[in-house]
Amino acid sequence: MQNKKYFSKNIDLIGYHDMGGKPGFQMALHKSNGRYYIYTASFRHPGWNIIDVTDPAAPKTVKWLPIPFDMEGIGAPKLQIADGLMLTAVGGLVPFLHGTRPEAPFVGGVIIWDVKDPENPKQLSFFKTEGFGVHRFFYNGGRYAYVTGTLENFNGFVLRILDIIDPENPVEVGRWWMAEQYLGDRLARKDIAYSDEESLKIPYLHALTVRDDVAYLAYATGGFVCLDVKDKTKPQIIGRLKISPPFSGGASGAPVHSTLPLGGRPYAVVTTEGERVHYFANSDDTIYGHFKQIKSQAMNMIGLVELTDLKNPSLVSVFPYPEVPEGYPHGTNFNIVDGVRVPFGPHNIFDAFGPEVYEKRDDRVYCSHFNAGLRIYDVQDPFVPKEIAYFIPPDPEKFLFNSPEGNLFRGPLVAHAEDVVVDDRGYIYVDTSHDGLYVLRCTV
Repeated sequence: MQNKKYFSKNIDLIGYHDMGGKPGFQMALHKSNGRYYIYTASFRHPGWNIIDVTDPAAPKTVKWLPIPFDMEGIGAPKLQIADGLMLTAVGGLVPFLHGTRPEAPFVGGVIIWDVKDPENPKQLSFFKTEGFGVHRFFYNGGRYAYVTGTLENFNGFVLRILDIIDPENPVEVGRWWMAEQYLGDRLARKDIAYSDEESLKIPYLHALTVRDDVAYLAYATGGFVCLDVKDKTKPQIIGRLKISPPFSGGASGAPVHSTLPLGGRPYAVVTTEGERVHYFANSDDTIYGHFKQIKSQAMNMIGLVELTDLKNPSLVSVFPYPEVPEGYPHGTNFNIVDGVRVPFGPHNIFDAFGPEVYEKRDDRVYCSHFNAGLRIYDVQDPFVPKEIAYFIPPDPEKFLFNSPEGNLFRGPLVAHAEDVVVDDRGYIYVDTSHDGLYVLRCTV
């Protein structure tokens, strides 16, 4: 780490872990018998890293926990831990993101684990879904898990509510979707493939958070949705705010990506998603049509939505463009990187709450902003969010996975922040594409 160049403002680098060459995706923290553990899902590799971060300056490998299905096309994008249980999502990988063969076999669903022994999770059950599987879910303890999963005869992910009072026998008790997702007799006409033009125009549930029986849904192309889930068997829409257009779309990721209610305040964070720089180049000679040369691209954003009237959620502010450090070697902004136009924007925000291991505050927003690195914002005044700190990791030395032909990545090899979580001691954990885990501390 001593010779690697990074950029930071009001953030100290505390520790680093290489994650065994298996870079992380979404992360979860767990505290047991005075020890702190971070569990990382993987963007490409079939399993989860378990790392002891009790000493944040010297993270230690505990183990690599493999997915209990030996399938070439399976991925593990999401996990959360609460009440002694770990929930992990599994589902299909896709050629244009992961470099897998289109016909590679996979299975999708949610695996539930007992983590009373934090270093040796014990599998309790597997809730299997039809089709592509599960990308995300929300679980911060209690009886119910809120899953974004696929369902036969529907396009994309819908809300599937699981009762896990008996974690060895999870039972689905409720569902909700947007009307456009139901394919009906369209199945007889043709199968709508993930990422084709028709599929991308149809709403799908990307992610959600739940507080006080209200689910805050990031519905790609469908908007920011407030849903009454007091009756788990019959969720009812309360209000909806369109986000894309004008934001996102084009070559970006999910047009609405994440949501987070700000504690007990009547506001929620809502984001759209950018995309990773290394998929893009100034040419169209790609086998993956999703990533052709960009000529026009709407901006992505992080915003605050007022929830005073849940029937009429309102966008009240948009966060400032991330500060470009002096001496940044890839350009004067984050939209054009080494001369290549990219769909710049945020990725995951720190949206975990509930378990005691996580930091509890409602005046800051932490965002892993892809090639802009970690960004921290002060949101005490919801109408004037301010960036107060950042950390751009060192550029990786090489790609840690690729397609069999070696042609998945056509663009610049630069650092990308993927996810961020913050523990109750104030330590910040950021995992990165084609690199490792960074442990940080904000100094303001």
